[in-house]
Amino acid sequence: MASRGTIGILTGGGDVPGLNPAIRAITVRALREGFQVVGIRRGWAGLVDLIPEPGLEQTHNFLELTDEIVSRAARTGGTFLHTSRTRLSHLPRILVPDHV
Repeated sequence: MASRGTIGILTGGGDVPGLNPAIRAITVRALREGFQVVGIRRGWAGLVDLIPEPGLEQTHNFLELTDEIVSRAARTGGTFLHTSRTRLSHLPRILVPDHV
């Protein structure tokens, strides 16, 4: 089956309990509906630091989420994707890449 599209999930701000079960719920439903799901590591910093170049290893910035990954992570607190305090509204425009 062809993917209906891609959904990106990131967590920003402070780390709080319940993020992993929320990530799991979104991922499981999206996968069931035919979407690909990508977890953005380190919140907005993961997107800001991303270099959109084909073939470039980017696993430090994103991770394709599967049912197995999110089911394992849902049993732990916080967010397995990690977070950052990066706020796009506080970055100088010159530091915000075009893909964001």
